Amino acid sequence: MSSRASGSHTVFRCLRYTTGGGYYRGMWLDGQHHGYGVKASGRGLIYEGHWMHGQRHGHGTLRRLFPNGLAQRLYVGQWAANVRCGEGKQYYEDGSVYYGQWLGNQRSGRGILWHADGRIYVGEWLKDVMHGRGVLYAANGNRYVGEFADGCKSGIGVYHHQSGEGQSVQQHGLWSDNVCKTSLMPLKRPESNPAKSDDL
Repeated sequence: MSSRASGSHTVFRCLRYTTGGGYYRGMWLDGQHHGYGVKASGRGLIYEGHWMHGQRHGHGTLRRLFPNGLAQRLYVGQWAANVRCGEGKQYYEDGSVYYGQWLGNQRSGRGILWHADGRIYVGEWLKDVMHGRGVLYAANGNRYVGEFADGCKSGIGVYHHQSGEGQSVQQHGLWSDNVCKTSLMPLKRPESNPAKSDDL
């Protein structure tokens, strides 16, 4: 079943079934998706949001619909020319979540990644990896503040080691591919003995 435009420039809501069991329901312009609409593929992927000349463009949500009727969000945010571009949130299969800037379907700019194992990265991205200035928090409370390159701690940074007393010991160093090449750490202060008195 399908509805078609009566004019080449007519914009209206319609329902059209496509090959593979998918459908599109929304606005059309000159025979292309244009405006707000919902498109489902035969693979269970559903996009709901804005379109421009047949491509996802503007704000939209991509989700996966399972045979049991449950839906899983995959991405919510901005699109441009059919790819993630702008600000958006991505949900990964392992439970990790990224919120930040995108360019050409890749994480680029500033963003936050919550790892499923408890780690958190806040900082700059380039071509889908940590690159630039950022902070990486470990699940045990340790954190690294400094430079990243190609997804690794690389450059000048400070690693904050959490001690058992809740204090932080700072390790200033130079990293390369997640390995600290040289660093400075404060010496442990000797325990001070209470002053002895000869007074009775």
